[in-house]
Amino acid sequence: MVADSRIYGGESVDERRRSRRVRFRDAALELFGANGYAATPVPAICKAAGLSTRQFYQDFSDREHLLRDLYDSIQDRSMTAVANAVAIALRADANLEAVLRAAVEAFVSVYEEDARMTRVAFIEVVGVSPALEAHRHERRQQWTEQLRGVLLDAEAHGLPVSHTGRLGWVAYLGAVNAAIVERANDPSITRVELLDTMQTLLRPGILG
Repeated sequence: MVADSRIYGGESVDERRRSRRVRFRDAALELFGANGYAATPVPAICKAAGLSTRQFYQDFSDREHLLRDLYDSIQDRSMTAVANAVAIALRADANLEAVLRAAVEAFVSVYEEDARMTRVAFIEVVGVSPALEAHRHERRQQWTEQLRGVLLDAEAHGLPVSHTGRLGWVAYLGAVNAAIVERANDPSITRVELLDTMQTLLRPGILG
């Protein structure tokens, strides 16, 4: 597809479209994160974004499409945070425990920044439709590959690692999701408790 280079108000058509999608995504985060996906109709999203329903359907096929787009943006953000933290730790010649700690801290920090992201990423997307469940499965597979990559990078830096199969990583991701939601529902659970639990699940958990 050829990009549209026409300029309106100092922005190209593509830039305006990207800006519009961000506004819809921000509105969805606010409303899905506060009221829930099921309780938020498209007109409410448009009103919060300051845009029209016509503009909404230019960018998204339906409300679920927007939810998936928002979910992906949160997943991408957390995956990037983990990758950057691991790279920094490895450059600093950290031991394996420090590398794992850096990874879990980076992951948790993303969701600590905004409780609405926790609700969207771990609660509101669950069970919406078979198509979205299939998409969530694809994203978990991506996390599995990233976690395997962390161990391979650590091994390449001379750290003593043990490996686990795909099912082990699937089990870990499920446990982490449950722990994140539990902390969101129970303010008495501290950040340190959450981090310690996530790291213990790794070592001496599935990584021995």
